[in-house]
Amino acid sequence: MNNLQKKNLFILIVVATLATLPWLGFSDFNTKGEPREAIVSLTMLQQDNWILPHNNGGEMAYKPPFFHWCIAATATVLGGMSEWAARFPSALACILMLAWMYVYYTKRRDAGTALTASLICLGCFEIFRAAHACRVDMMLTFCIVGAIYAFARWTEHEHRRPVPWLAILMMSLGTLTKGPVAIVLPCGVTGLYLLLRRENFFRVFFSLAATALASLILPALWYYAAYQQGGEEFLRLVKEENIDRFLGKMSYASHENGLWYYFVMLPAGLLPWTLALLPALRKKCSLREIKEQMARIQPLELFSMVAATVIFVFYCIPKSKRGVYIMPMYPFTAYFIALYMQKAFSAKFIKRAICTAVGLFTLAFAVVLPFFILNKKSDLGTAQEIGRIVGNGYLTSHVSGGAPGNPMHFFTINYYMKDKVDVWKENGPAQEEGYLLIGEKDAPAFIQQQSDYKFSPVELKPHRSCDIKQNIQLYHFKPARSK
Repeated sequence: MNNLQKKNLFILIVVATLATLPWLGFSDFNTKGEPREAIVSLTMLQQDNWILPHNNGGEMAYKPPFFHWCIAATATVLGGMSEWAARFPSALACILMLAWMYVYYTKRRDAGTALTASLICLGCFEIFRAAHACRVDMMLTFCIVGAIYAFARWTEHEHRRPVPWLAILMMSLGTLTKGPVAIVLPCGVTGLYLLLRRENFFRVFFSLAATALASLILPALWYYAAYQQGGEEFLRLVKEENIDRFLGKMSYASHENGLWYYFVMLPAGLLPWTLALLPALRKKCSLREIKEQMARIQPLELFSMVAATVIFVFYCIPKSKRGVYIMPMYPFTAYFIALYMQKAFSAKFIKRAICTAVGLFTLAFAVVLPFFILNKKSDLGTAQEIGRIVGNGYLTSHVSGGAPGNPMHFFTINYYMKDKVDVWKENGPAQEEGYLLIGEKDAPAFIQQQSDYKFSPVELKPHRSCDIKQNIQLYHFKPARSK
């Protein structure tokens, strides 16, 4: 890399770092998603079990452990678990992905376009939000995008040599983050690209099949170790989270949306850059013009187009859909947005637009959202109050409405109480006397069913749980005296 390329890479890393790392701890956990992931890492450290720890009353983790390993390692280095430690792996994954994106495009296009595309990607709402969240999606995106970039470099070598070890590593880590989708997408993108370049089908198929099998070796070691601990229940969970989710045969409804969903979520996730693309909608292109442009398309643009398209189409297939699922297409989409903006707008306008977008997002995530909205929603204050009341006593909970494969819990309170909240089972609580945590709407029917116990309400400050969307109530319970 020359001096200009190195300078731009330095600018990108500094901007991405300043936009993420200083602010990760400003927001308390305020949705069930973040503490549900963080509690897995916390219990890894508490139980000294880095394979399949149990939490939330004995529940096993729903996802493979690489993301949670990263959180636990960060917490170990920092001397304890915190919101900052839990979100750091997502922010780091975002920074590394943007740096990789810049290096990939600057070597094949130019440093200016690569920097613009990378900063546009950082300034996408969905990417920026995921970089500040303790969720697996940013880590999975980094692994998938990294594997695709590694495969792209591999396709440029004559006779496909050497072995794409970096792609294999990234697919392995992605599989250890959320499952085999981290293998399917990079191989699918690469395979379709090579076929469009008129490569031999069987050569492409067997080459990619070999890399896919190689990328399963590391995950297989964990899956075997986890099976030793979790048994048939673990296998059922793996099947439901991977096969049944894709086929729409899960035992419970999970983010089910129609085919139209991503046609709305993609423009929303690309904000504010969707607004910059609106003038392009007025330009009409005939089918003949499109064919001519496709005939002249260069390998770099073709590969980026194939990557974005395959990822989008793949995630349209299952019923289970979330906006973050299609994040791996954002770097490739951002590249085309950068090309368009360079033609449609001046360099000065683009620079101001990027600074404005990243600056406003940083202000929102650093100050406005945490201190005026999110921290008020969090159950942290209630968790601290309950901790003072319960002390070393036994604390259990009940949340109605959960499915067998998707139980609901007080995730946030349990995290802040360091996995102290048990779950009231069908055969009763684990101890005869203690405290019950329950929602205001769930309490009357549940207490009426538990005729063997006497419940006394304990006063709490009114607060609507960010997890179960009910006012939180606390009861002291003990066995009912016989008449």
